[in-house]
Amino acid sequence: MTANSKRILLVDDSGSIRRMLEWMLKPLGFEIAHAVDGVDALEQLRSGPADLAIIDLNMPRLDGISLVREIRTSDRWSELPVIMMTTERRDEDVQKALDAGVNLYLVKPSTAAVVRYKVLSLLGLPPAGEEPSP
Repeated sequence: MTANSKRILLVDDSGSIRRMLEWMLKPLGFEIAHAVDGVDALEQLRSGPADLAIIDLNMPRLDGISLVREIRTSDRWSELPVIMMTTERRDEDVQKALDAGVNLYLVKPSTAAVVRYKVLSLLGLPPAGEEPSP
């Protein structure tokens, strides 16, 4: 299993955040897909599978919590690893996200090293720069 065969869906209403995340992850060989909100993300998932999603909490039309709930109740996507990445730091927001089924909650801004490490870990891939064990 390599990063080259993995597709990551970036879901954020901020184009600059999506571009920053793509800049962080593309050098590792991931295919990157973009969605501007939860509705767009569901359309993206219907049109092609993703191996991991990074989802913002606050978005128009369908917010991150509602999107994660939709993902977790779907037979097709229920096992999709999900990182919620948001500026919200309140304990109640973290708890809502965990209750909805996120695998990991990251607060923006996060460094490229942290994002890369967390993505690779959730996908079961070795840390960047390391070869997989035989």
